[in-house]
Amino acid sequence: MNLFSAVPASADQKEYDFLIRGAVIFDGESLRSTHGDVGILGDKIAFVGDAPEGVSGREEINAQGLVLAPGFIDAHTHSDFNPLVYPKLPNKLLQGVTTEVTGNCGMSAAPVLGGHGKQIRSGWAREGVEIGSVKWRTYGEYVRRIEKKGMPGNFIGLAGHGNLRSAVMGNAPRAASAGEIAQMKKLLGEAMDEGARGISYGLVYLPGIFANEEELTELCREAAKRFGVCAFHMRNEGSNLIPAIREAINIGRQAQARIQLSHLKAAGRNNWPLIDEAFKMIEEARLDGVKITADAYPYVASYAELGVVLPDDIYSREDRIDLFRNPLQRQALLEKLRAHYEAKAMKWDSVMIASAKGRRWRKYEGKTLLEIARTTGQQPEEFLIDILGSTKFETSAFYFSQSESVVSQVLEKTYVTVGSDSIADGSRKPHPRAYGTFPRIFGEYVRGRKTLELGDAIRKMTSLPADQFGLEDRGRIRQGMAADLVLFDAGEITDRATYSDPSASNLGIRWVFVNGRPAVEKGKWTEKKYGRIL
Repeated sequence: MNLFSAVPASADQKEYDFLIRGAVIFDGESLRSTHGDVGILGDKIAFVGDAPEGVSGREEINAQGLVLAPGFIDAHTHSDFNPLVYPKLPNKLLQGVTTEVTGNCGMSAAPVLGGHGKQIRSGWAREGVEIGSVKWRTYGEYVRRIEKKGMPGNFIGLAGHGNLRSAVMGNAPRAASAGEIAQMKKLLGEAMDEGARGISYGLVYLPGIFANEEELTELCREAAKRFGVCAFHMRNEGSNLIPAIREAINIGRQAQARIQLSHLKAAGRNNWPLIDEAFKMIEEARLDGVKITADAYPYVASYAELGVVLPDDIYSREDRIDLFRNPLQRQALLEKLRAHYEAKAMKWDSVMIASAKGRRWRKYEGKTLLEIARTTGQQPEEFLIDILGSTKFETSAFYFSQSESVVSQVLEKTYVTVGSDSIADGSRKPHPRAYGTFPRIFGEYVRGRKTLELGDAIRKMTSLPADQFGLEDRGRIRQGMAADLVLFDAGEITDRATYSDPSASNLGIRWVFVNGRPAVEKGKWTEKKYGRIL
C-alpha cells in the first residue's frame, strides 16, 4: 500500500533536481513505512510516491534498502556560536541532523545588552567554548552575523533568560522588581520579533538561580503571546526533581505557554526511583491541557561547568574567584566543602574533568576526581579549590549520575524528543553526545535494547519537535514541505563516539539534504553550507 500521493508538483513536471528512487520512506508521523520515490525541486519536496515513467532527476539516487526520513531536529543544543568558532565542523550533519534548537539553559548568543558581553564570554568559557569578542547586541544582529558567515544546518533559537536578566539587573542575587520584569519582557518581545522562538531558563546557573516563579511566569506569558516555547533547565534534577517539575507545570498552566523540560532525567542513584512520579505528574498535566513535552539524550553522563558541583551559596557568590584564590580563606572554605559533600555522600568517582583552561591541568582531563585524589595525594575538595581558582572557574566536567534503565524509560515516552545538549563540540574533549546522539538512538534503543520501534524513533526526531517548536514546513515528508532529508542504512546506523574518543565517526548515514541541497553525499560532508535561521 502506498500512503503518499503520486501526483507530481505540476502536471507537466518531468524533471526534478534530485530524484531519490526506491527508498523505505518514513514520513516522520506514521509509524509505518512505504516504498517509493521522492523528488526535490529547489528547496522543496515536490513529489512523493511512485515516479511515473518518463520522470527523472538531474541527479538520481538509488535508495534500495535504505530508509528515507525527514531531517532530524536536535531539540536541545548549545550550538549558538558554532558557525563562528567551529565553521568547518559537520558533526551534526553527519548524524542526519538538519535543524538545531539553540539558546538553551538560559544562555544564548543574543541579545547581548548592557554589560553582559563580559559575562557571556566567561559563561561560555566555563563550558569550554572560547567565543572571543561579541560583535552584536540584538538578536537580529546576531542572526545576520551567522547567516553571513554561513551555516552547515538550520537553526531555530531561544532567547536566554540569563541574557535578559543580566541586561536588566546583572547578577543581582535577589528577586526582580515589577519594573525589572517589565524590562525583561520588553527585551524578550523584541528578540522574538527578530526571530527568537521563545525563552529558555537555566535555573541552576547564574543568574537564573535568583529568579522566582512570578518572574518566570510573566516571561512565559510574554513568550506565549507570540506562540513561543519556554524551555526549562529546572532548578533540580535530583532529590528535588518533583518540586522542580511542579514549578514548570504551574508556570505552563498559569501562562498558557508551551513548556519544554530540558534533558529530563533523575540524577543520582538515590533519586532514580523518582522518575516514575515525574512521569505521572507530566502525564496528568498533559491530560489537564498543559502543553508540556521534554527532551533527553541517550547517555548516563551529563556535561556542565565544574562549578555547579559547589554548594549554591558558594557558586552564586560574585567574588567566588577571589575566594578560591585567597590562601587566608582556604582552610575555612575547605572545611565547608568537606562538610557539604560528607552530608550528601558525594561520589567523586562520578565526576570526571572534561576540559580545563591552561596546560597545567590538561593531564587531568578524562580522569575522575577520585582518580586524581589517589594519584596526587590531595583530597578531592583540595583539588577542586585549586583547579577552580587557577582556571577562574573555566573548567568543565562529565557527571555520571544517571541510570541506563531510567534513560531508556525516558526515551520511550511518546512526549519526549531527542536533544543532544551538545556544547563545546570542537573542543579537545567534548561530550560524545555532540557526535553520536542520533545514530546511538538507532543502534542502542531500536536494534539493541529494542525499546523503540524504528518509526517511533524517527517521529521523536522529526514531527514531534517540529510541532513543539512551531516548524510548520519541517519534520515530515510531504509534497510542499522543506526538503530536509536523511537517507540511512537502518541495519548499520550506530554511534562510535566514546568519552575517550568523543569525535569518532558514526556509521550508516548516506545522504543528508538541507533545504534541497546535498550537505552529505555518500557519507561525506560536501563542505557546503545550506543552513538558514528558521
